[in-house]
Amino acid sequence: MRAPKGTFASSLHSGLPQGTVRKQVVIIGNGPSGIALSHMLSGNWPYYNGQPHPTDEELTARLAIAPPGLSIVEQDLSFLSQGLEGRSNNVVSLLFDCLNLPCADLGLDSDPLLHWQYHPDKYVDHVVLGKGPPGGSWQAMDGNVLTISLSRWMELPGMDYRSFGGGGPPTCRNSRASVASMAKYYSEYVKLKRLQENFRCGTVVTDVKPLANDQWLVTGVEHAGDEGAPDMPFHYVTSHLVLATGNYDRPNKLKVPGDSEPYVIYSLLELERMVQQSKLSEHSDPVLVVGAGLSAADAIIACRFHGLPVLHAFRRSSGDPGFVFRQLPENMYPEYHKVHQMMTDGGNSYKKYKSLPEHKIIEIMPDYKVRLMGPGDGGSTACYVIKVSAVIALIGAQPDLYFLPQSGVGLGVKKDLPVASRSNPIEVEPFSYECTEAPGLYAIGSLAGDNFVRFVHGGALAFTSHIHKQLSEASAEAADEAVEV
Repeated sequence: MRAPKGTFASSLHSGLPQGTVRKQVVIIGNGPSGIALSHMLSGNWPYYNGQPHPTDEELTARLAIAPPGLSIVEQDLSFLSQGLEGRSNNVVSLLFDCLNLPCADLGLDSDPLLHWQYHPDKYVDHVVLGKGPPGGSWQAMDGNVLTISLSRWMELPGMDYRSFGGGGPPTCRNSRASVASMAKYYSEYVKLKRLQENFRCGTVVTDVKPLANDQWLVTGVEHAGDEGAPDMPFHYVTSHLVLATGNYDRPNKLKVPGDSEPYVIYSLLELERMVQQSKLSEHSDPVLVVGAGLSAADAIIACRFHGLPVLHAFRRSSGDPGFVFRQLPENMYPEYHKVHQMMTDGGNSYKKYKSLPEHKIIEIMPDYKVRLMGPGDGGSTACYVIKVSAVIALIGAQPDLYFLPQSGVGLGVKKDLPVASRSNPIEVEPFSYECTEAPGLYAIGSLAGDNFVRFVHGGALAFTSHIHKQLSEASAEAADEAVEV
C-alpha cells in the first residue's frame, strides 16, 4: 500500500453505504475526455500502421523498434514521447497528436499513423457519470457559435466528422464547425461506438471520499426521467477515480457589489434566452459586454446579429498586443478580427457599438445602472454611471470540484490555490495521469492542462496503458500464487 500524500490522506471507513457498486474505473464527466477514455477502456486500442511520420524521422525510428502487432497501449510511452514538443505540456498528449494528426500545426491534412482494433477481452469495467447527454459542456453551449479548432481536430477515434451527418459541405472537416453539430457528433459517437452501457447520464456527483488502500467512494443522485419520480441515490467504490469534468462548470464572477443582480448574466446561452423572451431588443438600453476574449467577442457578434446596442468594457488598452485575436489567422477567423477592429476603432465607425478600453466595473445597482471607472481628461481617472438593459460578463470559467475534499485545493501545481486549467492544472504523473497528491485519483482533459479536444486523447492513452499494466501484473501475480499452492 502506498503512503497517503498531501491533504488527501486516506481515511478508514468501517463500512460502505448500502447498495454500493464496485467498479474498476469511475469517470466523472461525459465530455470528449470521458468519451475518449471509455472508448479505449472498452477494448478499442490504437496501433501504429507502419507509415513514416512526415517530418519526424526519430519518432518513426522509435515506432519501428516495437514488435509487429503490439498496440501503442502496450508500449513504453516514455520512450516513444522523447523529445516531442508542441502545444501541450503533457508529452503523451503530444505523442498521440503526432500519431493522430501528423503536422497539424503546419497546416497539413496528413493521414493518421494509427489504426484501431477492437479487443473485447481488454474491456475494463467502468462507468461514466455526466449531468446531461454525452458531450458534457458542449451540450450546454450556444449551438450557433463556431468552434475555434478545425472540425477534424475535434474528432474522436474511428468516426470522421463528415460521415455522421453533422451538416456542412464535404470539406467541413478542414474548416470550423458549429457547436451544435459537434454536440450532436459527440452524442452520436457514444451510440455508434456502442458505449451507452458505460454511460450513466442525468447524474450529479455530490461527494467523493478517500478510503483506505487508495480507494474512493463516489456518492451522488440520478435524476428521474419521469416527472414527479424521486431522484435515485448511487454509491460507487473504485481504486481508479478519473476526473474528466472540464473547465466550464463555474463562470468567473465580476466580484463587485451587485454582481448577482438578475440582469447580470454569465453565459451566451442566457443572452440568447433573453432575446427569445423579448427581454432584450433593438430598442433596449445598451447591453454591457465585459471581457476581451473570444467568448466576449461571441457575445458582441450575437448582440449585433439581433440589433442590440452594445457597450464593450475591457481592462486593456485598445492597442494591447496581447489580445488573443492577434494569434488567429484572419482568413479563418474573420468574425473575431472584425470585433478586434471594432475594439481598436473605439466604435466611431460602427453603429450601436462603443468600446470602453481600460475600464472596469465598480458597482452594479438594482435599477439597471452600472458604475464604471476609466480614463478621464488629461490622463486622470474618472467614475461615471451608465444605464443598461443587461450585463453579460464573459471573463473565463473554472472547474467546479465541490464534491472533492477541500474542493480540490491541494491537487494543483500551486498547492494553495484552486484548480484552474490554464493557470493551475492538477499535477499528474506524466505517464499515468495519476494525481501526485492523491493515489488512485486521476485527471484528464482540461483539468490536466489539455485545453483542446485534439489533446485529450493523450490522457486516455496514458491511463489505459497504466491500468492495463496494473491488471496484467495482478493477473501474473495471481497465476504465480496459484502455481505455488
